[in-house]
Amino acid sequence: MKSTKKPLLLLIVVASLLLGAQPALADDCTFQLGFKTLRDLIPDIVGDCVDNESHNPETGETRQPTTNGTLVWIKADNSTSFTDGERIWSYSPDGSLNVESLPSSELAPADSESRLTLEHLRNAEYRLPLIGDEETPIRFVDGQALIQLGEGATERVHAGLVDDMIAFGDLDDDGVADAVAVVYVNYGGTGTFIHLVAFLDRDGAPVQAGRVLLGDRARVESMAISSGEISANMLTHGPDDGLCCPSLNVTRKFQLQAGRIASVQSLVLEAPLPGQTVASGVEVRGRTSTLPPSGSLTYLVYDARGGVIGMGRIPVSAGLDHSGAFAEPIEFNSGAGGPGRIEVIDEHWTESSPLATTAVQVVLEAAPITDGRTSREPTPELVLEAPLSGATVGPEVELRGRISIMPFEKNLTYHIYDQTGMMVGESYISVEGDYDGPGTFVKSIPLTGIYAAGPVRIEVRDESVVDGALIVSTSVTVFFAGG
Repeated sequence: MKSTKKPLLLLIVVASLLLGAQPALADDCTFQLGFKTLRDLIPDIVGDCVDNESHNPETGETRQPTTNGTLVWIKADNSTSFTDGERIWSYSPDGSLNVESLPSSELAPADSESRLTLEHLRNAEYRLPLIGDEETPIRFVDGQALIQLGEGATERVHAGLVDDMIAFGDLDDDGVADAVAVVYVNYGGTGTFIHLVAFLDRDGAPVQAGRVLLGDRARVESMAISSGEISANMLTHGPDDGLCCPSLNVTRKFQLQAGRIASVQSLVLEAPLPGQTVASGVEVRGRTSTLPPSGSLTYLVYDARGGVIGMGRIPVSAGLDHSGAFAEPIEFNSGAGGPGRIEVIDEHWTESSPLATTAVQVVLEAAPITDGRTSREPTPELVLEAPLSGATVGPEVELRGRISIMPFEKNLTYHIYDQTGMMVGESYISVEGDYDGPGTFVKSIPLTGIYAAGPVRIEVRDESVVDGALIVSTSVTVFFAGG
């Protein structure tokens, strides 16, 4: 992604305009080659095409606008990516998908002002866990502080900067440099607890904005702020290390989020491999750069038509360097074999937006028929006529459409998915018509379980009443305006 940052700046501005305008769809546009591959991996994130791709021979860039952002291909490094104005999804030829938050500092003015100094941080007010877990405000003087407790004030807690380890850079995209400091807290014993403390520049003065514990006697070797991201190269404890002497060299990355320093997450999917044929029960294996706050990830399995045929949780075990690993069989119910996609998501710690996501294209084996039938139900044509893709909707939306073969008991189901892919609502839709012919349906449904404005996917599906396998589904992505 590094080589695409400058071209992506203009792309990001364009994407933001597209998102705000909610453009109309072109009748004859299509996705091709790498854009089609990336869109097939994340169809609900990319959305539908607004126009066909266009190539700029002077820059070597090819772009295509969509209802949710812009696709871009860079000839110089053969990179394909998509941005929604807040995040960038990049696709690798090996089938892996990476997502990263948009580097906010790249959009800041080039002449960002720097007002905070080491002297400011050596004499700032810090909020630290000096008494139990509660943050206690304390003023540093020349980089040190002391608090005396207990009867006769005989208990002492020491705190201070570690080797004046401070880094400067813009953390909140206001064009002014902020700072992060490495601080220790010692309660009088051998334990020395190392914290990373972030400060924002407020009228030239440092104001603490977040803190995270790095560990007992962890050692930060170097630190930097780049593109709104804090990177700390540090020594932590390996399996055979004593507390005095950490030897495991790791790099941890953080971002400031809502008054908290949060670890930046990345996902690597090691199995199954792209193009592998898989059946229900296949093991999904991989690793995470940080342990998810919930201790687990979400998986979704899609068939060739984009229907969700499997969903669940994958537990993640903690590694020695704050990373995570997972290896878990997953279940899905595929009524027909063919192309499919397995997606793994780590959800945001406070909101229903993905912290990280990755996916792999696979070939699905059809679930075996065990009830004596020789074949499954025929696949009907299912069309969703309203709402239109990209439409802005409120807390209630009307579903309207048709199906070529009347479903069992004249019922379809609908599912509502938030922007992480999690299902947040479901119910039935009655179909009008004769049992031996086509049918139509119309129903107003509430968008329940969604607490913030953003993209929402609504899926209508026909499932086998015999074994629950998906017969046919269709879906639309709309923009939920809140309410």
